[in-house]
Amino acid sequence: MSLVDASSLTAEQREDVRAIYEGAFPAELRAPFDDLAVDRMLVLIDDEGPAGLALVRDLAGTTWTFLRYYAVGRRGRGTGSAMWRLLTERLAADGRTRLVWDVEDPEEPGLSPASVDEHRRRIVFYERLGGRLRPVREYLPPHDDGHAPRLLLMDTPLADEPEPALRDLVETVYLRRYGVAADDPAVRRTLAASALL
Repeated sequence: MSLVDASSLTAEQREDVRAIYEGAFPAELRAPFDDLAVDRMLVLIDDEGPAGLALVRDLAGTTWTFLRYYAVGRRGRGTGSAMWRLLTERLAADGRTRLVWDVEDPEEPGLSPASVDEHRRRIVFYERLGGRLRPVREYLPPHDDGHAPRLLLMDTPLADEPEPALRDLVETVYLRRYGVAADDPAVRRTLAASALL
């Protein structure tokens, strides 16, 4: 297995990656595939071709990276865990010190039992690989697609560095990922609900 930049793929391989992406996320949680080119897409290649993708964005002014999408096309073979190891090793080798991402909250009102189960399994998967669910409440950043699910914030260190204050983590993600300043009511609501003010 290897993790390669999407720019090195053939047209056929790109279509395979598109199918993995579209199969992994419901339409309301997906940005148009061609719009993903604004970020760095890393693709897992195995003996059968593209097997997964990770879409990442370095958070300007930091050594942190935000994980926008993570999807595996062939489940149940350890592919997701293998891709995670390759991804975190690659980012660490590039000098990145922290990987941050958000996940759908399984406690969001109105979810179907299947969605609750899927959201919980996703969190457990990340925790098994070293991800940490942060004690952040009322985290509702704007999404590229206009959909606003209730989210939770996760991270994992990629290097031995001092642990950032949780408030700094929250404010940095809002600003550097979503373009929302610390004095915005959405950020203030999150900080207040998380006892960070």
